[in-house]
Amino acid sequence: MDPYKVLIEVVKTSNFTKAAERLYTSQPSISRDIKRLETMYNVKIFEFTRPSIRLTSDGEKILKYALQRENIEQELWQNLKNDRKEVAGELSLGSSYTYGEQYLSQKLIEMANQYPELHVNAYLTNSDTVLNNVKHNVVDIGIVEREIQDNTIDLACIAQDEMVLIYNQKVGFNEKQICFVREQGSGTRIYQEIGLTNLSLHPYLVEINSNQVIVDMVKAGKGFTVISKSVLDEEHHNVLGAVKLDVFRNFYLIKHKDKYQDNNLNALIELFQCRYEE
Repeated sequence: MDPYKVLIEVVKTSNFTKAAERLYTSQPSISRDIKRLETMYNVKIFEFTRPSIRLTSDGEKILKYALQRENIEQELWQNLKNDRKEVAGELSLGSSYTYGEQYLSQKLIEMANQYPELHVNAYLTNSDTVLNNVKHNVVDIGIVEREIQDNTIDLACIAQDEMVLIYNQKVGFNEKQICFVREQGSGTRIYQEIGLTNLSLHPYLVEINSNQVIVDMVKAGKGFTVISKSVLDEEHHNVLGAVKLDVFRNFYLIKHKDKYQDNNLNALIELFQCRYEE
């Protein structure tokens, strides 16, 4: 038991036995805790003047410290309690390129509107790097483009996307064209390969680590690609042809199982999850 709390209780009750009752312990235990303080500071804390006890001058000094310590602890608990109601501070988020480029900005705007005192630093990279950064606490939370099988990771689906094959309408499409794909480690790459397999295509592949550059290459008639339908806007549809593949994928929010979820992190997780559930 904390000997300072014991001292305060003994002074309040002016009795070792009553202090023991109020602290749900024994009178010998109370005596041992007071003795610990006396040994620590090499002083005498109480003078015994039957039937009462009183503090020595050194005991008064230790009591003053004990009370200050208790006040500081109570203030700390109050601050922590208040902080649990507050959403303020900083968080870091790692996102895959596709989700980051197409969806993340809107989520960050919603977050800023709801919680103006919470600042989220977002980093875009491929899914493998996001996973690695979450596992090593480089970022607080991550968004990836494929399901993760890892017993250190919690994941939740937050959005669904459709993959399509696109090509330049003027040039047309044939299987001998170059196919632009994302780099290994990208969640998009996995679904690009699934789409090509479904069409029994085995084209020459050129890796590019940017969805935008890939689309620009296809618009320029340099080849074709399999890409997220969400990447395409009205302007793209005027130039590009699209082939449905019946290939869908999910985006997942991931965090380390041992990551402490404070109020800030809970607010961020809720923002992503509740919108999808609705």
